[in-house]
Amino acid sequence: MRDLFPTTHATWLVTHIDSDPAVARDHVMARYFEPLCAYTRASSLRSFGEPADLVNDFFAARLCDASYLSRWSASGLSLRRWLANGLLLHTRNTRLAARRRAEHGTSAPNDELERAAALRASDHETDALLALERAWAVRTVTQAHERIRTELDAESRSAWWELFRLHTIHGMSYAHACPILGISLSSASSIHRTVVDRLRDALRDNLERDGVRADEIDRELALMQDLLS
Repeated sequence: MRDLFPTTHATWLVTHIDSDPAVARDHVMARYFEPLCAYTRASSLRSFGEPADLVNDFFAARLCDASYLSRWSASGLSLRRWLANGLLLHTRNTRLAARRRAEHGTSAPNDELERAAALRASDHETDALLALERAWAVRTVTQAHERIRTELDAESRSAWWELFRLHTIHGMSYAHACPILGISLSSASSIHRTVVDRLRDALRDNLERDGVRADEIDRELALMQDLLS
């Protein structure tokens, strides 16, 4: 399997981790709730509870720690891999502690729990990682689509978005789409290219806001294309 988790470093997100941690925390929760739920549903963690409950519990336990995202920025991991690691270890630690209390009336020290969980979590399940990646890619692309559609609507260019949608998503030829939308056939290719370029810029902006450094963005875009093809 190709490397799904390139190194990521400071951009918009890391700046806000330092200057406005509440904004950074809200961004992470909004962007990664659904991908982490997808990861949980595809992994053995689903036997521990409802995915949404497990992810919310993880966020509540870890993101309230101001240093948690700061440690990510120095980790060399992609944010989604860092969060998947954290979710896996937190959920298993919680279950280990509960089992220890039930069996012995006490909880194990945190470092003991971390070691025990790490032994069981040394390898993520492949299906779960792929589910995480696909859900992340879908959410990133969907947000970019919504942004450009909204911008074009505000510019009174809704027909441009419809041309892109009909041609790219539904496979309709320009010759069929243009009369429906009132667009001249001679301008269709240029309009479509403009929308595609704006979408690509929106995707790059989304990735930068997730802490992906500039020299890694093209690889992330190629990964998204692979995942969604």
